[in-house]
Amino acid sequence: MLAVLLLAEALAAPATTRPHSATTGKESAPLPATERLTYRVEWNPPRYLFLLPPMEVGEATLSLVGETRYNDKKALKIVFTARSSGTLVRLFGIKIDDYFEFTTDPETFCTYCVTKKIREGRRMRDIDLVYHPESRQLHMREVDVSTLVPRVLRDKDYEEIPPCVRDLFSALYSFRRTDLTAGTSRRVLVGNDEHIKEVEVRVKKSERVATPAGDFMAWRVDTVAIFGGLFKSGGQFRMWLSADDRKIPVKFEAKASIGKVVGSLREAR
Repeated sequence: MLAVLLLAEALAAPATTRPHSATTGKESAPLPATERLTYRVEWNPPRYLFLLPPMEVGEATLSLVGETRYNDKKALKIVFTARSSGTLVRLFGIKIDDYFEFTTDPETFCTYCVTKKIREGRRMRDIDLVYHPESRQLHMREVDVSTLVPRVLRDKDYEEIPPCVRDLFSALYSFRRTDLTAGTSRRVLVGNDEHIKEVEVRVKKSERVATPAGDFMAWRVDTVAIFGGLFKSGGQFRMWLSADDRKIPVKFEAKASIGKVVGSLREAR
């Protein structure tokens, strides 16, 4: 399955809204003003599908679009997209064309709001999330747009939200500002829809990684959910950040019950 199906599953177990957040490691060089990273996404089937070889199933892009405004405040816009290839469509009959937009505080990377346009076969959802840190609330609106008349599935406030929650990609950009060495770790509250988890990010070691964009020396980074598994179906998420000032995520790997998804950098602009 395409990477976004696993990434969107991340942190989607029952919410944990009052954990302690702690960090180690100091801030390093600032991020680029803009950035666009394109990944080739491959799927390694689980063992029970041993007759199926690893295959390319789509493409994902992660873009730091740049500065914007949110409620008269400076903000950063981050965009993640995922599209399936013909192989995935032929095998499973599912066409994926997902779009995720994140607006975040440029200093703390606490998320202001999230817009999701999910297009996965017959499943078509528009989801909007707005964080209100001053009132410790999160408003979520989910609309099924697969029907002729769109149907509101949720339009709800969630209470007692921590004052700073980061979406998965804001957390990634925040971590990239940290000086990395083996043993560096950071704990962060990460949210997906109404679910929130405390996740520990650990730098394990530096190793060489081969990608379509070339070979890189990179830091291998593992993620561990403090309470329960990182994915609601179980599994692990790992990434490799280039061992230079840019700390580009050159590769990611997600393991779950449906197999392993690997994203390898194809182009960086």
